[in-house]
Parts: sequence; structure tokens; C-alpha cells
Amino acid sequence: MNIIRSITILVACLFFFTGLVTGLGVSDETSFDLLNRAVTLFEEGNYEESMDLVDQLLITDGENASALNLRGLILMNSGSYEDAEADFLKALNFSEKKSMIYYNLGLNSFNHGYMDDADLYFSLAMAGDEPSFDLLFYSGLVKYALGSYDEAVLLLKEASAKNTGDPATWFNLGMSYEQVRKFDLAVKAYDNAINIDPGYEKPWFFKGRIYQSFGNESLAKMAFENYTALAPEDDLGWFFYSKSLYNDEKVNESILALKKAIEINPSIDEYKEFLNVYDTGKTSQRDELLFGPLGENFTIIILFVILILGVYAIVRR
Repeated sequence: MNIIRSITILVACLFFFTGLVTGLGVSDETSFDLLNRAVTLFEEGNYEESMDLVDQLLITDGENASALNLRGLILMNSGSYEDAEADFLKALNFSEKKSMIYYNLGLNSFNHGYMDDADLYFSLAMAGDEPSFDLLFYSGLVKYALGSYDEAVLLLKEASAKNTGDPATWFNLGMSYEQVRKFDLAVKAYDNAINIDPGYEKPWFFKGRIYQSFGNESLAKMAFENYTALAPEDDLGWFFYSKSLYNDEKVNESILALKKAIEINPSIDEYKEFLNVYDTGKTSQRDELLFGPLGENFTIIILFVILILGVYAIVRR
């Protein structure tokens, strides 16, 4: 399953053929041809040869904003974020398309995990041209990461209006709605993501959690059933599916689902405790497990896995 849309292709397609060469200051035809070849190699993922051509160009034209920007993109996609930032900042001095460079600086900081810096650079990019879908999308993700959920909702709503067919935008909008406790809108956003991409598994998990938190076990069971079908190796999905089955009085099916979770991850003691309760029907212990607080370690595990699932607030499908 294709899980991550390549940031490389995203950035290259967005910028290089919508004004990068013409707007950033290529000096002559020779430089244009050299940069064009470097861009092609970059798009093909051949960073080493692309870098060689860019370095050749910068030897004779060290103030070429296009070349500096491209080298920054190569470095960013290679994980050299600090060097990439240095090239982007230098490109700013010679570029007429500053909003584009600010966007790249923001994306570089985002990939580096520096959300405050990303927020600043994206804000500067917003002050320039009409914000693109990608700028709105990543700005929304940064706001979410920084806990500014109301702003994340606004930005991701605007992004979804610009590109109604992007499932990751709807998914992240749903997560943002959850944080501002607009659960009905969150479910609608998750449904939009699923309708666009029926193989998109994570919206089903988050829908199930919403339904389960409101006691709608039948809908929760349906959501987790779909999630486990699409993500059969996730033990946490099987655990929540088992819980929804048990609460819907489907004890035998619940036991089978919980055994699947244990088979995938036998190290979680709480799974075995739940299995003992489901299997023996011990009322007092059942009530303690189902309605009492989960163990501290298990709670941490659940929160961590949900956080990992929420990495779709960082990457695109």
C-alpha cells in the first residue's frame, strides 16, 4: 500500500515548473540548461548527479538563487537539514520568489522536527503569494503539532477546499476536529477520507475510538472490523475490536480477536488480563478492567500507538 506521498515529487512538481527557473534568477542559456538537467535528475531521485551539476553552476554563479534553492532541496531530501537551511537562507538574498523559499525553509524545519521554526517560515510564506494547497496543508500540520488546534482546523479546512480529493487532508482535519471536541465533524472528515481512498485504514481506527467513547458499540465494532481487515498486523486494532465485540455481547468473537492481539504482541500483560476476564466471565474483575483505569504502562502504549497513527499529521498518503 502506498502510504507516503513523496515530498521530493511534491516540492519539485509544485515549484520547479511554476516559476522556479524563471523567477529565481538564472543568468544565461547555459545556466538554464545545466539547471534544467539538474532538476530532471533531482526528480528522478538521482541526488548525487543533480548535486554535481548544481555545484558546477554555483562555481561560476554563486548568487544563482535557483541553484541554491535546488541544492537546498537535495540536501533536505537527503536529511542534511542544517546545510539545506543555509542554502535556502542564502537563496533568499537573491530571489524574487521569497514566499517559495520561505515555504522550503518551513518544510525543511518541519522535516527536521523544528515546529516553531516551521511555523515562522510558513507564516512568512503566507504573507507572500496566495497560499497553495501544500502550504495550507503543512501549516495546518504544524499548528496541530504545536497544539493550536483551532488554527489547524481553519488551515486544513481551507486546504480541503482547494483540494477536495486528498484523503490525508481530510484525515488530519478529522484529528483536528477531535481536539476541539467536534466529534460529529471529525467523523464526517474521516468518512470523506475513506470515500476518497477505501484502502485508507487509519480513519477507521479513529472513527472506532469516537464511537466507542460515546458507547455506540455497534458502530465501533464495524469501524474496528474494517480497520483490522486493512491493518491486520496492528495488535492495538485487534484489542479495541475485541473490546467492542465484548461490549456488544459477542463474547466468543471477542475472545478470538483478543487472542489475535496476543499472537501479534504477546508482551502486553493487559491483553492477557482482558482475555482471562472475557474467557471466565469474572464479573468484578470485568467491571474493573472495562470501567476502571487501564494500567499505566498500557495507557502509555495506547497513547504512543495513537501518536504513531497520528503521524499522518506529518506525512501525506
